Amino acid sequence: MESIKWDKIRLLVTNGCNYRCPFCHNEGQKKNGHSGMMSVEPFKQLIRYIEGQELSEINFSGGEPFLHKEIVDMIVYANNHMKCDISCATNLSLISDKQIERLANTRIKFNIQFPYVTENDFARSTGTGKLCNILEKIKAVKSAGIKIGLNTVIQSPNTDSIEQMITFALRNELPLKLLPQIGLEGSQRFLDNIQPILERYSLQFVNKGTGALRWTIGNDSHQTSVLYIDSPCFSWDIETCRNYGEVRILPDFMMQSCILKEANERICLEKGKDYVIGQFERLWNNFSHC
Repeated sequence: MESIKWDKIRLLVTNGCNYRCPFCHNEGQKKNGHSGMMSVEPFKQLIRYIEGQELSEINFSGGEPFLHKEIVDMIVYANNHMKCDISCATNLSLISDKQIERLANTRIKFNIQFPYVTENDFARSTGTGKLCNILEKIKAVKSAGIKIGLNTVIQSPNTDSIEQMITFALRNELPLKLLPQIGLEGSQRFLDNIQPILERYSLQFVNKGTGALRWTIGNDSHQTSVLYIDSPCFSWDIETCRNYGEVRILPDFMMQSCILKEANERICLEKGKDYVIGQFERLWNNFSHC
C-alpha cells in the first residue's frame, strides 16, 4: 500500500460562510468578497489519485461546506472511493432533510461549530445563527444515525460558558472538542481553568500524545467524551504537527501544510497520479519548521 505521509487531508470546498464568527480563522483561507467553490470534476480526479493511499481521514470543510451546492455528491463520492474515515466541519445551519437522508447512507461524521448554548450568546457570536434551528438540525442528524460532535472555540478565560457547554454536551451525550483560540493572548493557559471542571465529571483521562487530551465524563445517567486540543502552535512543536497534522487543499486546489502558512503550490492534476503523489511528498518533506 502506498503512503503520502500525511495522515489526514482537509478539503476546503469553499471560503464563503453564512456566519460571521469573530474568532474564525477560516481554516487558514483568506477572507474576501468572492466565495470560491471547489470544482467537482477535479475533486473526483483527486480522490481517484489518492484512493490507494494510507489515510486515516478526509475532512470536508470551508468556510461553510454546505454553501457548496454539490457537497453531498462530493461526500458520497469520497465515501464510495475511500476506505478512511470521512468527516465534515460545518455549522449545520444549511443542511436539509433530504441531504440528511442521503448522508445517512455514508459513514460521515459531523463536527459542528457550536460556540454557545444560550440563544443570545449564540446569535451574538455567529452574527446570523439561530440556536433553536441548530438544535433541531442536531436532533434530525442524530435521529438519522449519523455521528455528530460539537466543536467549541474557547474565546475567553471566563469558564462560565465552557462549563455550560460541558454540561450541555453531557446531558445530550454529544462528544465535545474544546479548542483554545490560536493567537488570543493567554489562550495557552486556558486549560488551567478548564481542567478542574472536567475532573469533577471525569471517569477516565487519556493524554493522546497528539496535542489532544481526552476525558470520558459522566454522571448517574449520561456519558460522553471531551477532547481538549492543547495546540502545538502554542509551543511551535513541529514534530507533533508532522506526526498528527493534516494537509489542506483549498478551493482552487492550492496545497497548504499549516493553517498559519501561505499556500504556495497548486495540485497539477493534469500531470497524472504519480506527479500529484510526488507533490504531497515534497510538501511533507519541506514541512520541517514552524
